[in-house]
Amino acid sequence: MDAFATGADYAARCGPVDDGDEGRVAALLEDASAHLRGAYRRHMGSDYAAGVNATFDENVKPVCVAMVARAVNAPGAMAGITQQSETAGPYSSSFTFANPTGDLYLGRSDLKRLGLAGCRVRSIDAMTAADREGDADV
Repeated sequence: MDAFATGADYAARCGPVDDGDEGRVAALLEDASAHLRGAYRRHMGSDYAAGVNATFDENVKPVCVAMVARAVNAPGAMAGITQQSETAGPYSSSFTFANPTGDLYLGRSDLKRLGLAGCRVRSIDAMTAADREGDADV
């Protein structure tokens, strides 16, 4: 399956990719696209098809890039660390990392932007005796 965004789309929104990271960014864009297709399928109840949901189509590229940017910008040398504090003399600083493991995820605002947030109301028709095949008791 094709990715919703390309390396050029990523570079246009986030700046140039570091040397040697082009392959990683391309793979993450494919992974994010698969994640987005799954979110669409879970919410809409059908596979994604271009042109069916205009809100999704208009916003999927920037959301895909944002997912990858969150993963790429995770500090590689500090994988798994959620907080860090440093003190030097009377000065101290503290950091909290939003995505320390570099996971691909969709936030609530991403889901809203894609039109995938909120409840879906569905119904099913009640079964009648005429719908049952071979049930002579009804």
